Amino acid sequence: MKKFRVYFIGALLILAIVLCLGLAYGGYKFSYLVLSMTPQFYNMHIPMLVLCEAMVLCLVICLVFGFLALESYGRDQIFDRKMLFYLQGTSLSFVGICILAVLAIVFTNFNLDGSITNLAFMGLFLLALLLNQVFLLLADLIRQGMTLKEENDLTI
Repeated sequence: MKKFRVYFIGALLILAIVLCLGLAYGGYKFSYLVLSMTPQFYNMHIPMLVLCEAMVLCLVICLVFGFLALESYGRDQIFDRKMLFYLQGTSLSFVGICILAVLAIVFTNFNLDGSITNLAFMGLFLLALLLNQVFLLLADLIRQGMTLKEENDLTI
């Protein structure tokens, strides 16, 4: 049953990576559609596009680290330095999303008064911050498990 669960979640993670790459391409195309309808925001087009694409890239990095952590779990290498590295990498990727969301909010506030998109970026910031804390907690649990495993191996 564990093997099926690992394969199923792995397939979902690969699907999520493919969808994120499609989202990156769709966001690129959508930005030019919006630009053609609102040319007065031409000065904001490239910086906002770069920020949004960087957020998607951070999300893809999160998913790749998650896939690698799942692979370690499937090989029963739970209390291993690799697993700790993968969980910390996932957490840092969510920190990257938080920073990019704050930069997008600041940039939008400098160029527009009362933009509705800031609500979406605030929600994204809070969600990324929450997920960052969850993966830091998991990494801390793995670190404590590694310590207990080393102590247990020394007593045998």
